[in-house]
Amino acid sequence: HNSCVLTDKSRSNMPSSEHHHNAPAPNLPILDIQTWDTDPEKFAEQLRSACHNVGFFLLRHDLPPELVSRQLSVTRRFFDLSEEEKETISYEKNPYFRGYMRLGVENTGGVVDIREQLEFATEYPKRSDGDTSRLTPSNTSSMPPRPYERLKSCTNPWPDSVLPILRPCTEEYVRGILGVAHRLREAICVALGYQRNALNELFGSSTGQDDDPPHWFLKLISYPGQSDVDNAAQQQGVGAHTDTNFLTLVLQDYCGGLQVSTEGRWIDVPADNGPDLLVCNLGEQAEILTRGYFLATPHRVLHHTASTPRTSVPLFYNPKLSAVVRPIDEIVNASCTDKEPQPQQQQENSKNPKWERKVIDREGSHWRMEGNVHFDSVGGNTFKSLARSHPAIFLKLHPDLKMLASGEIAYR
Repeated sequence: HNSCVLTDKSRSNMPSSEHHHNAPAPNLPILDIQTWDTDPEKFAEQLRSACHNVGFFLLRHDLPPELVSRQLSVTRRFFDLSEEEKETISYEKNPYFRGYMRLGVENTGGVVDIREQLEFATEYPKRSDGDTSRLTPSNTSSMPPRPYERLKSCTNPWPDSVLPILRPCTEEYVRGILGVAHRLREAICVALGYQRNALNELFGSSTGQDDDPPHWFLKLISYPGQSDVDNAAQQQGVGAHTDTNFLTLVLQDYCGGLQVSTEGRWIDVPADNGPDLLVCNLGEQAEILTRGYFLATPHRVLHHTASTPRTSVPLFYNPKLSAVVRPIDEIVNASCTDKEPQPQQQQENSKNPKWERKVIDREGSHWRMEGNVHFDSVGGNTFKSLARSHPAIFLKLHPDLKMLASGEIAYR
């Protein structure tokens, strides 16, 4: 649901899977988050180049090794449980689109994704008048709450009865990886020529103590090994797509399969370093914020040929649900009337920051799903993506809502 997928028309613009290029395959940039602390200008320039030219990079993080290895281990333990145990927190019973999703439930581009997953998201403080205040009009207003507000109305469905260790491990990991995401967000601002706090208002409190913190999704994913699936060579782990969020940070094990489209071909994302490197990529929100200067890059997961399952833990990092996404220069200009002035920047993309990317085919270089409207409302776009990815759950558990032709969610 955090993705925008290919249509048949869009597919014609995508690189072929055949390796017919004579030039060596490009390597993904490798950055070190500690450089941001020791030499922020150097890191910001490395980040600018990676986000502008590729939209993907590998990040050497400073999370404790035992934290990331434990997260992969406990994730694996969950998927090794029986189907009955996993179904105790089934996604299909959860109106807030959280919980366990069995193998083959999701699809990308009309093709079934061969993976099972467990999904969590931001938990919001309860209001003094109770959670139901988010679902029904308040006494002080005649207007019903915006439909996306109900995404704030639940806690995460932890499998405490079958694997109690998953909750404390995952919550500790989320705190750590959000810290990395916040630092990358600040570095992105500097990379674009702004102060590091330029997007603070868009993302809300980094501590999560307020009512509208950054909205994140966390997926614990298992791609089964070849021996577990018939005709594995014809299957996809997840089809080609771009992410719709701001920034994605993926923790992965040593099994490969993730591929990125860059310079007209698919390249493999190395997994040799496993959890020592995070795989990071930008989503469509970052592309909108930078007027296309940064890339939301297509990627996919092939069904890998190893006999052991591939385990990954992506975190999808978003602004707060109430935020409106627009170009960063507009955000800054609107907020600096009585604040310290920001540098005048990006009046022309070709000058500052410098444009390096070769633009061969502007129509084909940034494909989007036909008919897909990316709303500037983070909450509206988030709910739309969830409802489109899981129409049965939406229809069954939100009978008072409907989806318009544009994808907008409205009351019946």
